[in-house]
Amino acid sequence: MRNHIKIAVAAAVALFTAACASDSTTSPLASTAAAVALSSAPISFDQINTSFVGVSNDQDGFMPGGNNWNGEHHGGDGGLGPGWGGFMGGGLGEAWVGGIGFGRGIGRGPFGDIDEDDNCAFSTTTNRVECAAVTHGGLTVNRSLSFLDASGAVEQSFDTALTNTVNVRTSVSGTRTHHQTATSTVNSSSDFTVTGLASGSTQRTVNGKAAGTETTAGTKDSVAFTATRIAGDTTTGLVIPIQNDHPTYPIAGTVIRAMQATVTPATGTASTSSRREVITYDGSATAKVVITQDGVTKNCTKPLPHGRLTCS
Repeated sequence: MRNHIKIAVAAAVALFTAACASDSTTSPLASTAAAVALSSAPISFDQINTSFVGVSNDQDGFMPGGNNWNGEHHGGDGGLGPGWGGFMGGGLGEAWVGGIGFGRGIGRGPFGDIDEDDNCAFSTTTNRVECAAVTHGGLTVNRSLSFLDASGAVEQSFDTALTNTVNVRTSVSGTRTHHQTATSTVNSSSDFTVTGLASGSTQRTVNGKAAGTETTAGTKDSVAFTATRIAGDTTTGLVIPIQNDHPTYPIAGTVIRAMQATVTPATGTASTSSRREVITYDGSATAKVVITQDGVTKNCTKPLPHGRLTCS
């Protein structure tokens, strides 16, 4: 997604629920191959509404890195993933840190850029705007939207003055070949609701969840491998004040993000790494972040809207 909302999307991936609640503790420091997989989001995450910064072009699927990725021994030059100085999964979206402003020429502000495609139509059966499935690059996207006014009455289309609540459900599935030697099968979804869009609103409130899996089979350095990444997030009660002509950061709410990666070479040893990030907004200009990676927990802070994540 474009990290302000593109209102979109379908069923939740229940398979990730347990991963969001707990962390793997396979080792104090996971091997390079699995840990580096946490740096980017699974393919398809740019098509759903999520705090992860995803991309889906042909070269953005995960491939192991480093000279020793295949488990012969620890180390190598592939990096150790996002580390303690940054967020996993491509980073934390601009709308979640206050990096998108309100006002003329900026659009409708964070979580307010409604992308209602031409191939969508209102259904009297579901009271939702249902969009025809779209397939591109091996991925099929299904999307539906719900529009409500301030009284909760259903609207058949988005009204820039009257629509107050938008819910978008999106699902993505399919396969994509990347790096010439790898094929990834993906399945992801999100269910996202934004309230406070009507003219005259003083704040927006965001609630949503997203989850997805990416399973890859390929060859790296003449070694066959499989890799699985499971990722998801939950945004609860995220409140953003509306102030024209400049960005404003969230003043309340939490975001829980979790991801697990397993890399298994045909020769060598499989490695697993997992990470959980809990971001809390308390009205100050600093978000509190608790990160747990492979059994190690650190307390961190993130200046809003922009500033370096620091951990102790």
